[in-house]
Order: sequence, then structure tokens, then C-alpha cells
Amino acid sequence: MSFPTKLLAPGENVYLDSRPNWSLLFWPSVFTLVVLGGCVALFFIWSSAPVYMGWVLLGCGLASLVYFTTRYLVWSTTSFVVTCHRIVYRTGVLRRTGREIPIGRVQDVTYHQTIVERLVRAGSLTVESAGRHGQDPFPDISRPAEVQSLINRVVSQGTAGYTFGQVVPEGPVVALEEVSRPVTAPTPSATPPEDDSPVAAPPPAPYSPPASYPTPASPPASEAYQPGPTAPPVQIAPSIAQQMRELAELHRHGVITDAEYEQKRRELFDRL
Repeated sequence: MSFPTKLLAPGENVYLDSRPNWSLLFWPSVFTLVVLGGCVALFFIWSSAPVYMGWVLLGCGLASLVYFTTRYLVWSTTSFVVTCHRIVYRTGVLRRTGREIPIGRVQDVTYHQTIVERLVRAGSLTVESAGRHGQDPFPDISRPAEVQSLINRVVSQGTAGYTFGQVVPEGPVVALEEVSRPVTAPTPSATPPEDDSPVAAPPPAPYSPPASYPTPASPPASEAYQPGPTAPPVQIAPSIAQQMRELAELHRHGVITDAEYEQKRRELFDRL
């Protein structure tokens, strides 16, 4: 079951939509097969067993099937999704649990694998973010090293303001390509375009020589211009509204915490 498109924001693309590693179902499958095989073998070998033993074997077989079905439902309803805006983790059959981490708040991504997990290409992933929880562990992730690289690329390139294309949600190996670049506006030419249409030039004004050429008097030395001290540049303090907008922008990007945001906001309101 893929991530519902109705839960995506406008312009939000999905880069990874995966289920837990198949090793999560390995031991439940082995346990169920062993119990069912033992029940069938005892039923045919111990033909003279009492009737109640048949009911016991039947109950054991049904219990193993119920156990495997429960584990399969947990596996199928658990999803780990990476989009251009957030990291989403959802799990639960009857009681659902969901966690979301905005991409802009991701500070560190760490994965851990044991020797057995390296053989089955599984592992646990820990995402450290700026917020109340700090670190969020995600167990049983398939190919955690590649998922770590994917998240780091989404964080770095998404922060730079690039737009990504749609990625097919089959495994974490994806290629994020830049599809839009900042366009520089052409510099207007200082030379005006030439006009081929003939334009008549205005006739020159007749020259009339002046009667005399006055000589300007030199100012006295005491009144000569002397440059005064340079005035310091006037610094205009930002307004309260502009400071409020900058504070909200820092809080939205996770630079400051909720407590710091509320404290600074009260200080600004006190200045009004």
C-alpha cells in the first residue's frame, strides 16, 4: 500500500516509499512452518492418540497462523516515506502511530547495522532534528546506507532551492536531478538600438560673439573651501513588524526553538 496522494501538499513529490525489510517476517515464517509441520506429523504418526490431542494440535496450528498473520499485517501497514518536504513514518494495524520530520529541521542522519543485518541488507536509521524529540529511531529499514545518502541529498539540495522531479517509489536508489536553474535577467545594453528611418537633424543656431569675456575673481584664501568631517552613515533600525517577520522566519526554519520564539515575541510586543 503506497503513501496516499491525498496527504501530499501541493507540489510535494515522493522520493521513497518503502516497507520494513523482509527479515522482519523471517522468524515468524520459520516458527509457523515448524509448528504446522510438527502438528501434521504428530497427527499422522500418533494415530492412536486421544481425541483431545487432535484438538490441541489443531489449536496450535491455528495459533501459529494467527501469529504470522499479525506480524504480516504489522509489516504491510508500516511505511517509511521521504518527500521533498518531510520524512514520514507510519505504523499500526488498529492503533496507528505516525511521525513526521520536516526536511528543513534534519541535522544528522545515522544508520547502524549488525553483521546479520549487513547480510540481509537491513538496519536501523536515526534522524536527529531540531525540535522537541531530538532523535527519532526507525528500525528495520532496507538498505539504510542508501536511504541515508538519499535524505542527505534531499536536505542539501532542497535547502539550496532546487526543484526535483517525480521519483518512482521502488527502493531507495534514486537520482535527484536539477530541473530548474536560476535565470539571470539580460543586462540592458547601454547603446540604444539603431533606427533605420531617416531623422532630420535640427539646424545649428547662429553664433553671436559676446561683447567681453569677464574674468572670474579668485576667492580669498580665508574663504577657500575646506572639506569638513565626514558624517557617519545613518543606521535605520528595523521596524517592529520587520523584526517580527524575521523572527517568524527563523522559527519556521528551526533556527530557534519554540521557547526562544515566544520570549523574543513578548519582548517585541513590550516595545510597542
